[in-house]
Amino acid sequence: MPRNSDALIAELVGDLEPVKPLRFGAGMAATLAAATLSSAVVIALFGLRPDWLEGRVNPMHLLATGLYLGLALAATVTVVVMSRPQVGSDYSGWRWAAAMTGLLPVAGLIVGISRGRDMLSAETMRHGGECLVLGGGASLLVFAMLVLWLRRGAPTAPDRAGLVAGVAAGAFGIFAFSLHCPDNDIVHIGIWHSTVVLAMAGLGRITVPRLIRW
Repeated sequence: MPRNSDALIAELVGDLEPVKPLRFGAGMAATLAAATLSSAVVIALFGLRPDWLEGRVNPMHLLATGLYLGLALAATVTVVVMSRPQVGSDYSGWRWAAAMTGLLPVAGLIVGISRGRDMLSAETMRHGGECLVLGGGASLLVFAMLVLWLRRGAPTAPDRAGLVAGVAAGAFGIFAFSLHCPDNDIVHIGIWHSTVVLAMAGLGRITVPRLIRW
């Protein structure tokens, strides 16, 4: 005898517990808290830029740091929205910030090539590698926070979510380390600081889909 459909449905859902929906504000607050902590750790370990301590601001540094921060915020908004998909959601906003920030490596390469071998000098490579490693390290807390947030949600495109999470983490990380890095050269900023964002984007694209799939 066929079972009553209402009774069958009631039996299937009887042991289920309601899931609290993710809130956009909570995701942004958690990520910003992680970014703030990362910046504080960088300043505590390495110190603030000398010109900032003297009350001076370099225009090139201010512009680049602002672009990285804008990219970090735009990408974070996208990741948080992707964790709670809805019909009609737009995930393309971060690309505009990425396009503007992308002018930095383009300018850095053009100027660097015009300088010839100076771009590949031992001191340049040493200083650039230091920013790459420490900027990447400053990205990890934000990266972990975004991965945890995506695991709590239900992103419909894990590959893209991982890529954007890496971009957000890398941009926050190099923003944090820029508070210490005293270099105002467009070649250094455009190439080495941008490489942090690219490296974290690659890391996110490769690792995050595996980490957030159940």
